[in-house]
Amino acid sequence: MEPHADAPVELPDALGRLAARADDRPETIRKVGRRMTWLMFALNFVAVLDRGNLGFAALQMNKDLGLTSATFGIGVGVFFFAYSLLEVPSNMMMARYGARLTIARIAIAWGLVQMLMAFETGPTSFYVLRALLGAAEAGLAPGMLLYISYWFPYSYRARYNAVFAYAIPASYAVASIVSGSILQMNGLFGLAGWKWLFLLEGFPAIALGIITLLYLTDRPAQAHWLTPDERSWLQTTIDREALLAGSSPHARLRDVVRHPTVLLLAAVNTGIYGGLATLGAWLPQIVRSFGLPLHWIGPVAAIPPLVAVVGMFFIARHSDRTRERVYHTFFLLLVAALGYVVVTISAGPAATIVGFVIANVAVYSVNTIFWTMPQSYLPKEITATGIAFVNAMGSMTGFVVIAMIGRVQGWMGSLTAGFPIVCGVFVIASIAVLTLAARLKRGKSAIVAS
Repeated sequence: MEPHADAPVELPDALGRLAARADDRPETIRKVGRRMTWLMFALNFVAVLDRGNLGFAALQMNKDLGLTSATFGIGVGVFFFAYSLLEVPSNMMMARYGARLTIARIAIAWGLVQMLMAFETGPTSFYVLRALLGAAEAGLAPGMLLYISYWFPYSYRARYNAVFAYAIPASYAVASIVSGSILQMNGLFGLAGWKWLFLLEGFPAIALGIITLLYLTDRPAQAHWLTPDERSWLQTTIDREALLAGSSPHARLRDVVRHPTVLLLAAVNTGIYGGLATLGAWLPQIVRSFGLPLHWIGPVAAIPPLVAVVGMFFIARHSDRTRERVYHTFFLLLVAALGYVVVTISAGPAATIVGFVIANVAVYSVNTIFWTMPQSYLPKEITATGIAFVNAMGSMTGFVVIAMIGRVQGWMGSLTAGFPIVCGVFVIASIAVLTLAARLKRGKSAIVAS
């Protein structure tokens, strides 16, 4: 694909100027936000809960199933491998059939698989069900990010991405408290505590899938709960931003996945996903190594993600207010690396928790801000495929990083021995985002924003 002749030299600035026009209608955006954000939050909250409870299940499950650090790491990573394989097809289905059907299908499927995980019997069934969970959940995050781009103009996207992303640390915080309590049901009706964990936390996803089917609206033009004037304004604004730099009607999948801008976005996301994949997987086990009783592990493990919720709010608002994404992303990646360095070299519980707080705030904040970039830099015809590909590459990195960390932990006998690997992917991602900034500044990007 060739750059459009009318493409702006600095696309984010052009979109920012468009967003600042006098016809901006924040009251309409707030109305859309009130209608949608609670469901966006709930879906991601439950998805992360079902994904993140594994770290707590491991406190009992690893012994029952005979899982070592290495086999546990592979099982965690297999989720991301299966997830990455099906993200692009899922988003292509969403672009064709709509968000309502696609997201409902995803939620119901992952809830069922989550409940099936209670019936694992050993490493093999653990791997198989983790892969099925990844396949079932594939497409939720890129699908919801694509959905946000259908409804919210450029200048609002970081804050509404943040609402969706707030669910990640909030869910880990709640999972830390709730999952620890459920584990104490060990032996009730002859079931281990970790089995209760999967059974009880799988049902909400099925319920949310049914709600999504009945409640969600695919596009602004179909929103009966907006006035005709509001529908017209919002759909026109989204379409006008899509036309700002033009688009290619002949975009092909191979053109999308080979273009340098898409590859740079994917490289940035590999660092972000490396952090997202590791923050919750080992934190409960690290906290247990402090010698705390089971009922204290959850509250202590909840501290870093709770602080991250507050940090995300202010950082996302600052990014929206300044309409700047690239350098926010760059500096947050470096701060995340610093947090992992602190965790790796810390000599006591307090320093370890401080390191995790730094890493949590930086990783969850950068995840929020980063996703405004592919949402805004990709033309409408390839946004679904481009976002899914970028997220798929991140998911694949999650698989590789988690598996490598598990191996290093097994070799070194330390739960934090593999964290320098995450620091390395953060550095690579920070270099990629600076390279992306240089390309945008020169106006040489062949994929331009909607």
